Amino acid sequence: MFDENDPYVQFKIDFMRRAMPARSAIVYGDMYMIDGGFTKKCIDLGCEDVLLIDLFETPEWQRSRIERPQLDFYKGDFANPGFMRSFDRRFEVGIAYEVLLHQAPLLHTLHLMLEKVTDKFCIVQPMLKEQGAPNSLVYLPGNPLSELYPMPSLSGEFQMFDIREVNPGRWIWGMTVSFLKSALTGEGFEVTYENEIHQHGLTDHWRLWGCVAERREHNPEHWSSFKRRLGLL
Repeated sequence: MFDENDPYVQFKIDFMRRAMPARSAIVYGDMYMIDGGFTKKCIDLGCEDVLLIDLFETPEWQRSRIERPQLDFYKGDFANPGFMRSFDRRFEVGIAYEVLLHQAPLLHTLHLMLEKVTDKFCIVQPMLKEQGAPNSLVYLPGNPLSELYPMPSLSGEFQMFDIREVNPGRWIWGMTVSFLKSALTGEGFEVTYENEIHQHGLTDHWRLWGCVAERREHNPEHWSSFKRRLGLL
């Protein structure tokens, strides 16, 4: 399924090129259907140390690791703070393609992912078009608005709306670009490049959007920086 002649794959690779050159990269969730295709592409773009984190691995990926010693792999959940803090490594570039939509603890997961990135972060995913209020985020499980389904027809690949199914196998969030930009800014990142594909097979409620965000100054007012204080304030 990883076909570099596919316009959508080319669209994703373009963001990686704009984030390079880099010596190291960390990729989140790149196994499903493409066997770590974008992770391996990091090596083609000049990276010497590339880590993929995912919940499962495939025989094709295992063969790739034997052939390319620059590839590393941690099997685990990057939304789990215990797992993410079990290793202390930093990477110049981070890549998260179509994974934020599936993270129940969304802001915390984004923070854990960005903690591992020193320079630039690439995101590509379907985004909900802007709503009446900026920074809108729509919780899809149990949502009665069936027109929010992203594809023109039902597909087993895009499962959502079941109020009891809140896990990475389901599409949990519809997020707007304004929301994601604000979340990145709060984490000390600034979007320096963005683009979208207009012919993407999604319904009119959605857009296929991506960005490169660069780390700026640390935000001392971020929720992760606050410590418990004893006594009265």
